Amino acid sequence: MNTARNWILLTVFTVLAFFAVRWLAAYQERKNTITEPTVTIDINEIKARGTLRVIMEYNSISYFIYKGQRLGFEFELMQNFAKAIGVKLEIVLATSSDDQFNLLNEGKGDIIANGLFVNNKIKQQVALTIPYRNVEQVIVQRKSGTSVNPNDSIQKNDTLLQSVNELSNKIVYVPDNSSYYNRLKELSDSNGINMDVRILPDDRGIDDIIEAVANGEIDYTIANKDIALVNKSYFENLDVNTSAGKPQPLHWAVRNNSPDLLESINYWITNFEKEKLYSALYFKYFSEDKNIQFGYDDNAGLQQGMISHFDEIIQRNAKRINWDWRLVAAVIYQESKFNPNARSWCGAQGLMQLMPGTARQVGVYGNQAYNPASNIQGGTNYLKQLEKTWANISDYTQRVKFILASYNAGPGHVMDAARLAEKNGYPKDKWDGSVEYFILYKSNPRFYNDPVVKYGYCRGQEPFNYVRNIVKKYFDYQSKVNLTSATQTAGAFRLEQVETVAFDGLEGVYNPTQGLIARSARRELFLSHKLFNEETELIPKNGGRNPFDKPKKELFVRTEPTQIQDSTKQLFQRKQQLFQTQQQNQQQLQQGTPSGLAPNRESKINKLIPRKK
Repeated sequence: MNTARNWILLTVFTVLAFFAVRWLAAYQERKNTITEPTVTIDINEIKARGTLRVIMEYNSISYFIYKGQRLGFEFELMQNFAKAIGVKLEIVLATSSDDQFNLLNEGKGDIIANGLFVNNKIKQQVALTIPYRNVEQVIVQRKSGTSVNPNDSIQKNDTLLQSVNELSNKIVYVPDNSSYYNRLKELSDSNGINMDVRILPDDRGIDDIIEAVANGEIDYTIANKDIALVNKSYFENLDVNTSAGKPQPLHWAVRNNSPDLLESINYWITNFEKEKLYSALYFKYFSEDKNIQFGYDDNAGLQQGMISHFDEIIQRNAKRINWDWRLVAAVIYQESKFNPNARSWCGAQGLMQLMPGTARQVGVYGNQAYNPASNIQGGTNYLKQLEKTWANISDYTQRVKFILASYNAGPGHVMDAARLAEKNGYPKDKWDGSVEYFILYKSNPRFYNDPVVKYGYCRGQEPFNYVRNIVKKYFDYQSKVNLTSATQTAGAFRLEQVETVAFDGLEGVYNPTQGLIARSARRELFLSHKLFNEETELIPKNGGRNPFDKPKKELFVRTEPTQIQDSTKQLFQRKQQLFQTQQQNQQQLQQGTPSGLAPNRESKINKLIPRKK
């Protein structure tokens, strides 16, 4: 009898404790959320102050820093609005969606310029502007045809989905705690679509997942079309035209007690959308290809011993900064493919793709940026400046890689990656196998919002690939073009070949050198809910043993009889090595390479034939 009474009391106590904890959590959330303005600041006060404080988050749409320049679609729109009301723009960074509303109502910012969808919670806290653009969710997939995964060389035959109903019996990957999961659930419920949704941890950004689609690691995800378009401009094989929902309006927000500011920005939105500049900005961020398309054909040959028509200029400036001229040539190839008139989507100019601010800093002004001699001189001057930045790195090969990454992304992002490496127990002065991987993490909110990070979001795959591509191209040039007494630098520095260094990754985070599943294998990368049925279980094969002990096997089996073909086992193929092994290098050295400009009929480099558009 006493036992039964004790069980009843324990049950009652547990239920009361549960509700008490929930009430306290809700109370604390309300306490930490500022729903009413604590200041009175409207447009007159903003004009008197001379600055418009705009609240933004680091991401690929709103605001980011690239090659030392502040960029972002929302950022440039706010620049134009601030100019229209005659004030300077000041960016106030928010680290979370909730934090931005507090910053606004406390008066630390005047406008929230991250695209906001309408919901009741937001409407209680702020006043929303009229819509400034619409965005829909789309299926992100590869274009029809045959594709080869660059990581494992597996060939895939892709068929384009024409409607959302064709997701039936397909596997779709989405971030955890995202609107995308909710949208797929709505589609499943309303259309009766039988799909398998894999939920990735919320420390994985949608950019990472879209990249995995482009690389053939997974087949489908969904994303807001603006984000999908940004990524499509980097990956030509993506298709983002199949809608997964109706377009929804996006808004900015101001305080509830700033009616004049609200009226002013609504008027500006109405008029600015009609201007050509709005279309130009939209094209710049969401349509323009982010890669230099039209350089010169490097498969044909010039006179033996030459790399380009600019060799003499490159040699002269490389010697001045004590660099191997073939390494500078590799930088120029990567930047512009030897096209002196190249201009990137973000305004970088000429052979060495100098940003306007950087060009002025190294003494290159106006159209001089398109003059080969001026551009190469300015670019090599900048390389020398960056060498001073990383002078504390004693190993020459490692130091050069820090310099190259800084040339691509800006030294601030590389410093952030070094600090992240040190914080997580990796050497901060070693690029290979350490800092190179932490710059990859800078596209991950968990990392770019870390307190040690000062420069925020970075599409880390760019500098990661940039360094590897240049080093690979340099050793290719080194094998074909010998140094002479005229091109030999004064120092004895030589870049050494380093094999790709393995990286174990961090607990709960992905390993960027491997497939998507392997990236977060330590904490179960995905949960799988077929038909959104929570009772659908995934159990390890082989009696519950660790499924990751046998990475080339299928990881999970389903308890229900219906099986869905999974491409998981394809994700664990070994990557191809980027560089030759040391043994291959020794074989080349033993064969001997003639010095000077002796003819080598097998070596054909860059005939400078313009590519057809």
